[in-house]
Order: sequence, then structure tokens, then C-alpha cells
Amino acid sequence: MSLARRDFMKLFGVSVASLLLTRCRGNATAMPTPEMTCYEPVAVTEIPILPSSARERLRSCWLRFGELAQTTLADEDMENILGKQMILDHRTALDELAAAGEISAPVADLVQEAYAAAVNHVWRSNIPVTCYAPVIVDYSPASAGILVRQSEVLRQIAGQGTIDPETLAKAQTALEHDMAFYALSDEEVQALYDRILKESQAAGQPVPSFEEQQLELTPEAREAARFILDLLAKKLTP
Repeated sequence: MSLARRDFMKLFGVSVASLLLTRCRGNATAMPTPEMTCYEPVAVTEIPILPSSARERLRSCWLRFGELAQTTLADEDMENILGKQMILDHRTALDELAAAGEISAPVADLVQEAYAAAVNHVWRSNIPVTCYAPVIVDYSPASAGILVRQSEVLRQIAGQGTIDPETLAKAQTALEHDMAFYALSDEEVQALYDRILKESQAAGQPVPSFEEQQLELTPEAREAARFILDLLAKKLTP
């Protein structure tokens, strides 16, 4: 029995004893085939950071996907201890910023859910034996993969010292689209999948990509995207 999306993320963040990572987001209809579909390992440059403030610690969490990928490849026990710790560290730093009034609680929860999904994706993409179960409609891998890639793009922007407005605008659009997806409830995600599957079958067309989907951008989703953009695109002082 699958867990609700937000319950899964909560358990994934606090449980060290259990492996709950075999569940894909949503309950989309499974394809009638026994094969499993694996994603290519995520390769992200690791940038070591010595964090001090809550914002710096939060930013460092987003820059550890490369470290997580490398650790996962060598993790024979498949316990994902690093990934779980990263999620806990991210939540702690977010709570500090929320307490200081730098981010609202609903937006912080949305950012946390998105980050946990990205960590989960990196782990799944690099573990030797765990794959995504094949489903007809499941945008979770694509959405989480975009978050991981955008974190690297924004890291590079911050390191250059100068910001290309066009690149920044593209990153903002991608993040807003992602946050609009994570702002959906589990019921809304399932309804989206059902509608897409029905329309695709009726038209005799393949399921459209995640990027092709038009999603409503709520104020919380827009603010979450802006927060991540500001967090990663701005170069921190030593």
C-alpha cells in the first residue's frame, strides 16, 4: 500500500531504520510489463562549503547532491544515511529562517517537500538495485531531476560573479513549474494523471512530457521558486 506523498516525505526525513524509498509519487496505473525502468546516475559537481548561518547551511544542503550520488554508489547497505541527514539538516535550517520571519511556514513546507524529493531522486538514480517502477504517467522523476539540475546551474551562476538575465529567467521558469507541481495535493496529482492518461488514450498520442504540462502557479509556489532562486544564485560572503 502506497503512502500519501507528504506522509512519505515526513517518514523519509525522520526514519533511519526503515527504507521507504520504493514508493513512487502518486498511484498512477502500472504498465503491464515486469521490466523496471532505471534512470541514469545523477552527476553533479560537489562544492564544499563551511556553513555558519541558517541560510548558508540551507544553501549547502542544495550543493551536496554530487556528494550524495558518490556516497550512494558506495553504499552497500543501501540505508541512505547521508540523504536522510541532508533532509533533516535542511528542515532545521528552514525552521530557523521561518522563526526569523525570512520565509512563511507554508512556503517552507513546500521548499522542504521539493528538496526531499530531489534527495530521493538522486538516491534512486545512483543506488545499484533500486529503480523506479514503470508507470504510464509519473512526473516525479522528471520534476525532481529538474530541481537537481537547476541547483547546479544556479551554483555556477553564483560562482561566475555575473548573472546572465536570460539564464536566470529560464531557471526561474523551471523552478516555478516545479513548485507548481509540488504545491498539488496527492488527490490533485492523481486527478492530473488520470486526466492526462484519458486524454492521451482518446487522442492516440503518447503522454506529454512534464515540461509540456500547464500547471497553476499559486502564490506559495511562486514564492518558493523565488526563495530557491535567491538562495542558490547569490554568491555568499566567505
